[in-house]
Amino acid sequence: MKFEIQQDELQKALDIIANVVPAKTTLPILTCVLLEAEGEELKLSATNLDISITTTTDKAAIKQGGRIAVPAVKLVPFVRSLNAGSVTVAQKGKQIRLTSGKASLTENTMNVDEYPALKELAAQDGLQVEAGLLIDMINETNYAVSRDETRPALMGILWEIRPNKLTLVATDAHRLARSTRAMEWDVDADRDMIVDTSGLRQLPRIVASLDEEDAGKVDVFMGDNQLSFKAGGTVLHTRLLEGPFPDYNAVIPKDNDKLVTVDKSDLAQAIRRVSITADRITSQIKLGIESGRMELMAHGAEGSQSEDEIAVSYDGDALEIGFNYAYLQDILKNLASDTVVLSLRDAQSAALFRPVTDEGEDTGVVCLLMPLRLAGE
Repeated sequence: MKFEIQQDELQKALDIIANVVPAKTTLPILTCVLLEAEGEELKLSATNLDISITTTTDKAAIKQGGRIAVPAVKLVPFVRSLNAGSVTVAQKGKQIRLTSGKASLTENTMNVDEYPALKELAAQDGLQVEAGLLIDMINETNYAVSRDETRPALMGILWEIRPNKLTLVATDAHRLARSTRAMEWDVDADRDMIVDTSGLRQLPRIVASLDEEDAGKVDVFMGDNQLSFKAGGTVLHTRLLEGPFPDYNAVIPKDNDKLVTVDKSDLAQAIRRVSITADRITSQIKLGIESGRMELMAHGAEGSQSEDEIAVSYDGDALEIGFNYAYLQDILKNLASDTVVLSLRDAQSAALFRPVTDEGEDTGVVCLLMPLRLAGE
């Protein structure tokens, strides 16, 4: 193998795939980046067996084709450290040599035949989705994914694919996030799948790397045990998790009749200030809501306490409710709208957060958060 490529193009390709390379693994070959040069294209791949990413570029001048596996721990930082300019990559026996100006790196390769076979796309034609919309939906839900390995289904995001809409749902049993968007795509049957969240989190970086002519759309491919995405010259495969996923509709309250409209930025800043004295174990802050105002309070160890107050739109009965402030912050920083409607029933029932447009229209996102029992109750 031998090819020449500009440093920025090689770094761009490596940055797309590098996060998938496992830091620790029982299979040493997985610590490598797979380089494949054929015809006029250079293909770079990485996998941890659960996720795989392949990106192809035609910006390399291929002198001699080939296929090699190079340890990422040396290759990636060396390429990132290079100055702008041409990089020559040449294989000699079991070694590879990178040269750029006066700088060079010679590194042993691994047996490329041991590199696992990479998955193919499940079908020739995928479902085309607007890239920005899909990334918004992932960001609106992935923060609520569980980290509990004893409940693997909750470590993924539920995809409900319907002929006219897509719904993503994540929950860790303390909170829940659901994002729904209308779709115009060629889906002829309902399908539900639980998608590995760590794979979905690779997508924003892939989309951000797209050239202008490729930006805007992502093709989605549904397989029996994988969900795949094609964006420009990059293909991402991520595994599906075994279910079942909880019946989330059963836990979303339908009769929360106390509606509080609040400016997201005002609420986020007040939470940030008040949380300074919140108990480090419970992370509890108390919201006291009455007509036109919301008071935020937190009590910590040794008598420390903090308070703040913001204006809200509310004309119902007074209510006090406690929440984990970190969960509140997660919700607010992942909502795109400037205005949030908080739906409550009482201090013991789940609360709903709905971002709305400036005109008060629903955005298709709802976040559920279970309250904490207030101290002294």
